[in-house]
Amino acid sequence: MAYKSYVNDVKKVLNENKREFCEKVGVLCVGEVQSIAPVLTGNLKRSVAHEVMEGDKGVYIGVTADAPYALAVEKGTTRQAAQHPLENGCTNAIPKITNVAKSIYHSKLGGR
Repeated sequence: MAYKSYVNDVKKVLNENKREFCEKVGVLCVGEVQSIAPVLTGNLKRSVAHEVMEGDKGVYIGVTADAPYALAVEKGTTRQAAQHPLENGCTNAIPKITNVAKSIYHSKLGGR
C-alpha cells in the first residue's frame, strides 16, 4: 500500500477556516469579559469588543474609546487595585475556545 499524505489538505482546511475561528474566539472572550467586568453604569461592559486581525492571524480583544477608564480598571491605579477583567475573562474562555476549535476543525476535516 502506498503512503498518501494529507498534510496539504489539512493545511488548506485550517487556512480556510481561520476567520471563522477568530470570530468565534472573539465572541467567546467578549462574553466572558462582560460577565466579570465591574458594573457602575454598564458602560465598560458595553465597550468590550473584538476585531479579527488582518489576514486572519488572530483577534484583538479590547475596549472601545467609550470607556477611557478601562486601562485603570484592568491595571489598577495608586488608589484602586487592578481587577483584570480582560485578562481573566479571556483566560476563563480557554476551555470554550478549545471546544470551538475542535468543533470547527472536526466538522471541516470530517473528524469525530
